[in-house]
Amino acid sequence: MAAQQSLERELRVVAGASRPHVTVPLKEPGARDGLFKPALWLGSLRDRSDWVGNGVQRAVMAAKYLVRASSLPRQHQRFLAFAAAHPRMRACIKCDPRLLERHLHRFINRHWHRAARLRSLQCHYRHMLHRLPATLFDDIYVRGRATLGQLTLKDGSQLALHLRPPVFMGCEGELCIELSEMDGRPLYRLVMTLIDESTLAIGCLQGPDGVHARDRVRELTRHMHGLRPKQLMLTLAYAFAAQCGVRRLLAVGKAGHPLRGRDRFHADYDGFWREQGGMPVSGDWFLMPAAPPHRTESGVPSKHRALHRRRAELRRQAEQMLADALGGAPRRVDAPAAIATLESKPSLPGVPREAAWTS
Repeated sequence: MAAQQSLERELRVVAGASRPHVTVPLKEPGARDGLFKPALWLGSLRDRSDWVGNGVQRAVMAAKYLVRASSLPRQHQRFLAFAAAHPRMRACIKCDPRLLERHLHRFINRHWHRAARLRSLQCHYRHMLHRLPATLFDDIYVRGRATLGQLTLKDGSQLALHLRPPVFMGCEGELCIELSEMDGRPLYRLVMTLIDESTLAIGCLQGPDGVHARDRVRELTRHMHGLRPKQLMLTLAYAFAAQCGVRRLLAVGKAGHPLRGRDRFHADYDGFWREQGGMPVSGDWFLMPAAPPHRTESGVPSKHRALHRRRAELRRQAEQMLADALGGAPRRVDAPAAIATLESKPSLPGVPREAAWTS
């Protein structure tokens, strides 16, 4: 009865809704792409390991998926066609079938509507297929982890740096930078998505949990020569953006997080984004500075300069590992050029600008 009521509510939402509002209308491709292609829709119902429960429960999940997808049928069908056309995307979806309907649920920012989520999702994977070496794409999205290297800390211990896919049933983004213990236990993760051709969105920055979390963070900071782990993670997000030719970073605010209001969500990112120079903008986003804040050695007291150099070297090593994996030299964001790029762009709406793939 509960499952039936849930499905009926979904049907009423779709039946009573007007055409989804999109700030910049999606451009329809040729007429032939507007034809209904049942094979694509039927294919998206197969091998759905993300649908759990007995036969009735799985049937209700399938029905709810179809009802939700019917709110943007042509756009969703184009996404299914895109996913089916690429062997690597097919392998990716076999490992994570939830990808086929990620945009039909809360995703990165709770204020987004489905069309905006879908544009961002497809833009990310188009860019990843184009930008990432094939083996790296497969390591991340098919095999589940790409190990970039190890960072040696002050006490001689090591931490591993990885690129990983989103967690199962995740809603915070599509690519994770993870810092972990050598035995695989995660310490820090930053989840990000290329939501359009020039914008990287950060949907999660999470550290250790548990009763000893603060002690572990202090210990890590001390062994990293005073470099805070979350500062390193943000630096790597900037480095990834620079490697991809992206000059704009958005970070989701607490009020916009898709898990806001859930019992398990306790993070408050806003303070850290502000500390790093982020400015609140519409849609519960923070627009981050064009370049990460770094103190120059000349601005550091002489007795602390050796420690400053060791922190800078640790950052450089991490950036080099990321650059090596992506097949390029480390790129520093040029602050004046990036600021000029940002100033030349229109003000940020609640929905990202139209990505080039829709033309």
